Amino acid sequence: MAVSLTRLKTRRPDAASYHVFQQWLIITGVLVFALWVAQQYAVVTTLIEGDSTRVSLLIAAIFVANWVYCGIRSAWLSRESARFDAIIAGTRRGDRLRLSGNHSGDDGITVGDTHQPESAAGAYLASLLHVQAHRGGEPPDTLVDVLGERLAGSHEFGWFICGLLIKLGLLGTVIGFIVMLATVNSTESFDVAAIQQLLVGMSQGMRVALYTTLVGLVTSMVLSLHYLLLDRAADRLQTRIVLFAQQHPFGAHGR
Repeated sequence: MAVSLTRLKTRRPDAASYHVFQQWLIITGVLVFALWVAQQYAVVTTLIEGDSTRVSLLIAAIFVANWVYCGIRSAWLSRESARFDAIIAGTRRGDRLRLSGNHSGDDGITVGDTHQPESAAGAYLASLLHVQAHRGGEPPDTLVDVLGERLAGSHEFGWFICGLLIKLGLLGTVIGFIVMLATVNSTESFDVAAIQQLLVGMSQGMRVALYTTLVGLVTSMVLSLHYLLLDRAADRLQTRIVLFAQQHPFGAHGR
């Protein structure tokens, strides 16, 4: 998580602030195109019709819901980054960084004469200023933990969802094998018609097993990729905020 202080100083305001949201848009475009190509070869229709248990549809519904949530979190992190860039831009112009309102750490900060919108960076810096003004000394380390929780805590459950998609795929695999075994157990004779019926039932169970496993693995991998990008974006933003706080002379700019 080491970030060069020189790079922090030369970073332009709002430069690449919406990088993580742009990544989500790019991946979304690739997914839509991949689904369109797959449908041209009837892959999507085959998956839906081949899974009589509809476990694949359940996995797909969970994936779509969480993918939309990833987009919301990406936009939120991008907005947080842009608001922090605005704070950096104000202090770089020589504006004073001070508490707003009644010196409460929850009231946010003001850069010069401009009150900054509510943000995780603003709340963290306001807490530092509040501690500096009322307690003095070094701020508690728990403030960094609180900042990390604000930036990444809301999307950490995504890793549970990624594991859940794999487990649902494995559940479909088990159901598929049960269907196959049930077909074998229901066979009372082994004439040509019975064997044909047996093969049809076994192939149906095999389709359920393979299709649900495929859908679970693919959706889990795609979601894991973007949750990893979200975690990395949150870590980078937290690092920039903490480094900015360490090099900023709060004592000279406090209210």
